[in-house]
Amino acid sequence: MDVEITNGLATGLVTVDEALHLRSRPDVDVLRVIDPPASSWPLLRAAGYAIHPSWITWLAPACASEDAFLARLTGKERRSVRAGQRFVESEGISLKVVTPLDAQSFDAFLSLYEPQIASMRHGVPYAAMERDEILDSADSYFMVLASSDSLVGACVCRLRPDISTVVLRFCSTAPSSRQQRLVRAMYMQVFQTAREMGFRDISLGSDPALYGHMAKPGLFTFKSALSFTPVPSRSLGTMDDPDEATLVLRLSALTDPSLLVSYAPDSSLRADVFSSGVVDPRAYSAPFLSDVAVVHPEGAMLKI
Repeated sequence: MDVEITNGLATGLVTVDEALHLRSRPDVDVLRVIDPPASSWPLLRAAGYAIHPSWITWLAPACASEDAFLARLTGKERRSVRAGQRFVESEGISLKVVTPLDAQSFDAFLSLYEPQIASMRHGVPYAAMERDEILDSADSYFMVLASSDSLVGACVCRLRPDISTVVLRFCSTAPSSRQQRLVRAMYMQVFQTAREMGFRDISLGSDPALYGHMAKPGLFTFKSALSFTPVPSRSLGTMDDPDEATLVLRLSALTDPSLLVSYAPDSSLRADVFSSGVVDPRAYSAPFLSDVAVVHPEGAMLKI
């Protein structure tokens, strides 16, 4: 078994044979088989592993209008969106679309983004790392800037005409802003811009299928509440990521709870919620999930 440590998470990389015949509990946070053959999936599931895409991308139709998009949401989420829009109006916050992307606007976004990522336990500043690459493709991006006396929020969006999709890649807000309200208002402006540009779909970007390390379970519930549906990222041609089999052994490097989106035996999507305490699985239910199970990894034993 090889051990890989990424941002504090110790992952034991094992073969299918090793996964099925471990005789003791290794000192790692998770065990993982990369690209297990489909023929091994039933045995891996029986041993407690979840089979899943390594990354998922969230998609929704742009719809013909904002009202049509909001009609897909629950009444509670529609009210939250409208509250965000009223908040922006009452605070005198302007939403400006910058197209194509320019260095000054992107660097202003980074002034919000980098401190926000630095405050996270396992934050990775992907936007800063990709700055030059993004600016070299500025014609394929636009931004939404939220400003009052100063910049309080920004979204960076990529145009994918090959799949008629606008991808919302990065979003950040000032610490003093009411984050969720402002984010919803900025998202609605992004979606409207996508409609005006003639794009069919919208994406809220890609996340690891395991929420609780780099991305948190709250991000999963936020995106699903907006009626976005996750698909394996490789289906959009953005990543060549294989399927994986993962067994969570402990939560010391993960949030409590954590969540893993995986395939059910019938190929639909399901989720496991990992927690040391009592969790209501209904808090993580979504129309695209066939099942949500609560797992207590600290007390679980390997099925050998």
